[in-house]
Amino acid sequence: MAGKPPNNKALINPKKGEFYLPADERLRAVAQHRVVTIKGETLDAYPHVTDMTRLARNIGYVVPAPVFVRYPWADTNAFHTQKITAALLTMNRRAFVLNEMGTGKTRAALYAIDWMLSQNEISKVLVVAPLSTLEQVWGLEVLQYFNHLSTGTVHGTKKKRLSVLGEHHHLYVINHHGIGTVLPELKKMRFDVVLIDELAAFRNRRTDLWRNLDEITRKTPYVWGMTGSPTPHAPTDAWAQVKLLAPDRVPKYFKPFQRQTMQQVSQFRWIPKAEANDVVHKVMQPAVRFKRDDCLELPPVSFAYHKVQQSKEQERVYKELIRKLTMAFAEGEVTAMNEGVLFSKLLQIASGWVYTKDKNIVDLGSKNRLDDLTDIIDQSDGKIIVFADFIHTAQKILGHLLQKKYSAELVTGRVPARVRNDIFGRFKSMDSPRILVAHPKCMAHGLTLTEASTMVWFTPTTSLETYEQACARITRPGQTRKQLIIHLTGTAVESKVYRRLREKASVQGALLDMFTETA
Repeated sequence: MAGKPPNNKALINPKKGEFYLPADERLRAVAQHRVVTIKGETLDAYPHVTDMTRLARNIGYVVPAPVFVRYPWADTNAFHTQKITAALLTMNRRAFVLNEMGTGKTRAALYAIDWMLSQNEISKVLVVAPLSTLEQVWGLEVLQYFNHLSTGTVHGTKKKRLSVLGEHHHLYVINHHGIGTVLPELKKMRFDVVLIDELAAFRNRRTDLWRNLDEITRKTPYVWGMTGSPTPHAPTDAWAQVKLLAPDRVPKYFKPFQRQTMQQVSQFRWIPKAEANDVVHKVMQPAVRFKRDDCLELPPVSFAYHKVQQSKEQERVYKELIRKLTMAFAEGEVTAMNEGVLFSKLLQIASGWVYTKDKNIVDLGSKNRLDDLTDIIDQSDGKIIVFADFIHTAQKILGHLLQKKYSAELVTGRVPARVRNDIFGRFKSMDSPRILVAHPKCMAHGLTLTEASTMVWFTPTTSLETYEQACARITRPGQTRKQLIIHLTGTAVESKVYRRLREKASVQGALLDMFTETA
């Protein structure tokens, strides 16, 4: 029986879809082949398809994933890291994509799906994703780069969800919590691939969220999980995620895994062991992990916009105020003099908290926006700056983050300069705080905070100077990493403001323009 040659790399012929190896009885015994002569050397030719590639790899040959050399990459502008990620997915029935936020995970997964569909390896895919990403991330990516694929967004009333599931699509995209609404129907559909976006949301096995998805993934041929931060709070976060994808890789019960990764120092307190990361790395395999800095094709600064779903109360109050303003505009009551006040009220509604005349704060439903912020934090490496243009909003954000056990500090004009300087000093030189929640005007000049490479605008500012100067806190000399600036938006007003700011235009008159455009 022939052993593998000293040079065990296969020769590839992408045009013919073949790879060539020296005669090997182990492969000949299990796979059809034909004998060819290349440059005077007699070799065996095999089809360069997934199963044959797996066989050759198992024996010890180095054969690239078919998608890596045979996919029509020429017109895609795909990053090299996206090609590697797609290759990992196509070659593994269970896999983890742990790439950092902003590295193009979504498109990499779609490349893998597109290739497998074209090769008739799969026919039906379920994407399980956060609600805020169904249309704004998955829907847009498919529309812009894979519009030959049919996508059904499984969202809305149960009747609407069932209607979409009754249609023929290549991809069905559903939000995490929507699984339970149509669980029996999803189980009957027998998906070939279940792709879990933001896998870390399933880090608690005791929840219905986890149990419902487990019922679907158990018998699914391919299950892939994507998250930029698999252990946002503790090494033990990995256990339920791996249990969902590859249960044989972790202990059957949580406690043994906890003892592997954590050390108990008091009755209720556990701390990570020195070897915890190595244990997590071992169980979350096969995996790929790229940071933004690994994506050479990315610009130094990337800008992203996250569409946030407004609560019903926000929508009601927002529409009512817009209705009143439309009438006021028609009567000439909306002027440049009072535009700023009206703008402020609309942006407060969008943020989720509104000041009343008697200076009370009314919560109109901030959960979706806070959940999106939490997702961003969990996906991000390193330190983060969160800007809110209202002090009461910044205070509410801080309370939420502290309740979630994040290390965070608040910086506003009401915080004494001495305390602010201490916070900035610790942010720059210590692990804690990891997150700064700030009013942008307090950080618009002079500060260098390049310890952070991710910035989130929870609400927009209406000052171009403040916006540019605040963004510059992380884009200054001394920054060694690629930066990501994310804007949360849930209303037309916010979108208008951000568009003006990105165009380096004054926001003054933007509200009046909105009514002029719709007049």
